[in-house]
Amino acid sequence: MEFTHLRAKQRSQIERLLASKTSVSKIATVVGVDRSTIYREIKRGKVNQKYNALASNERTLKRIAKSAANHPTKPKEIWPLVRHLLNQEWSPDEISARLRIAGSEENWSISHQTIYNWIRRTKSALNKKLRRYQLANVWKPAKSSYPAGRKSIRQRPKGALTREIAGHWEGDTIRGQSHHHCLLTLVERKSLYTKISPVLQKTAILVAAAVGKELNGLPALSLTLDNGCEFAHFKDMGLPVFFADPGRPRQRSRNENTNGLIRQYIPKRMRLKTLSRARIQHIEDRLNHRPRKTLGYKTPHEVLFNLTPNSVAFRT
Repeated sequence: MEFTHLRAKQRSQIERLLASKTSVSKIATVVGVDRSTIYREIKRGKVNQKYNALASNERTLKRIAKSAANHPTKPKEIWPLVRHLLNQEWSPDEISARLRIAGSEENWSISHQTIYNWIRRTKSALNKKLRRYQLANVWKPAKSSYPAGRKSIRQRPKGALTREIAGHWEGDTIRGQSHHHCLLTLVERKSLYTKISPVLQKTAILVAAAVGKELNGLPALSLTLDNGCEFAHFKDMGLPVFFADPGRPRQRSRNENTNGLIRQYIPKRMRLKTLSRARIQHIEDRLNHRPRKTLGYKTPHEVLFNLTPNSVAFRT
């Protein structure tokens, strides 16, 4: 049965029947609708505890005018901005929220679903900019022994768990085509601020040196790592180091999630040796100036350095 709204004539009929103390069941039979429709109509159309057909009809017309089906289409000027931000690897959700926070003279408002629909409708190549989700790899125990003398993640200071204070980091390495080269990734737990450092030889000495270099000048109270043998020289990193339980990558969820974002720029089969320092810095800047949902759509840079969000990032 096709759905139709009650007409003004039917509402007047309901008002008259209610005034004559007619039961809801009989009113539904006379009007030709379900009894639940009458109950809903009476509830919506009450004025001073009494049903008013005229007031109910006016409210219905206002609801229809505000419905999504009657919204005007988005101005054409908004799409170049959306395209620009997608090209910076912002997700539709991040674009939608940041536009809402920043505001604009045009008072643009757009939902993330509208952006997805636009990409699908226009068959744009921008869909390649959207993040791809893959099944997580099954964890396998490392062949090498765990770093000796390591401290458990359960011994971390309370501030590292609550993320109330900046300075507690998570670290990991990601590999490319060759197992000899890697990238050291460090993520600050409160702000998600990210540092990336190339390591030409995946040795414990070089990894420890890279940690000290990348955290120099930044708040650094603790570091949580996985159990890879490349972190065997953790005592030379210059700050308290703790290790997650074997096979529990979720204990370093901030770092693991950020590594997934980095893979947007650096596929698993890429030769890391070909990456220039300028390219790595470019990726760092993209991540640190990208709004995050978990930060209330602020950027990691804004959170770490306690800056006020602004609309600079929207400039094309």
